[in-house]
Amino acid sequence: MLKKYSKKDIAAATQKRLEDEVVKYVESIDNKSFKLALAGGVFANVKLNQKILEINKVKDVYIFPNMGDGGLSTGAAALCYASKKNFKHKIKNVYSGPSYNNEEILKELLKFNLKYTYGKNLNKIVANEIYKNKIVGIFQGKMEFGPRALGNRSIFVSAKYNKINLSLNKKLGRTEFMPFAPITLEKYATKMYLNYKKGKLASKFMTLTYNCTGKMKRISPATVHVDGTARPQIMNSNYNPKIYNLLEEYCKISKIPNLINTSFNMHEEPIVCSPNDAIRGFLRSNIDFLYQCFDAAIKSGA
Repeated sequence: MLKKYSKKDIAAATQKRLEDEVVKYVESIDNKSFKLALAGGVFANVKLNQKILEINKVKDVYIFPNMGDGGLSTGAAALCYASKKNFKHKIKNVYSGPSYNNEEILKELLKFNLKYTYGKNLNKIVANEIYKNKIVGIFQGKMEFGPRALGNRSIFVSAKYNKINLSLNKKLGRTEFMPFAPITLEKYATKMYLNYKKGKLASKFMTLTYNCTGKMKRISPATVHVDGTARPQIMNSNYNPKIYNLLEEYCKISKIPNLINTSFNMHEEPIVCSPNDAIRGFLRSNIDFLYQCFDAAIKSGA
């Protein structure tokens, strides 16, 4: 029966049915106004989350950053803790994975016989390379917990031109329809996204989409979906100071507060975790630079 329909039509119909059923359920909640906290794999669907956010009586939506099975461990631990004492804890970030020091990174650089530039003030150099449409792998700090790359195991690229999507997908072995998401400086968020302040907390973790403003569509088209939406990570100086500073440097040069932020991995491979993973991914993908620990940068082919 489904053979007479295209894959796109089937996907669109499935998405529409999901949205209709979940929205109908939320609208049936007998409260005039309320906030929602959501978890579970279905809420990895960022378009659905936007539809929920747009329901008039929903004041705000929060989606646990590891919304799939990976979040079960956190939920179990929180439930156990709460059974013993009053449990109040706000998640400030999800940088809770492994981290590596400069000595461990240097060991891998030498193993692969790579030349590198070392220093503490490389943000301007890297921002300039991104401005020149270079592709940069970011490896720093603790790995992200959950399915989203949030700056510590990411690839950053200028979002100025749509054509970058094709070349980036090709380098990473990804299919052409896979969209890219933006990372945006928080102080410019209201100028980039409509209704941004509703769902503000969720936007730190790339868990919902927003309708883009005309300015966003004009200056960062590579991150805007065909329906005019984007799935941003909104960045401030408290959340990730090093990434914030890099974005600031890029914004000074380009006058654009957005970059493409996609996960640092080849298609159908897990996100990189260790320095060894990052270097192998860098060499396999032929991206232009690897920026490690914000202390070392490597140029492709050096």
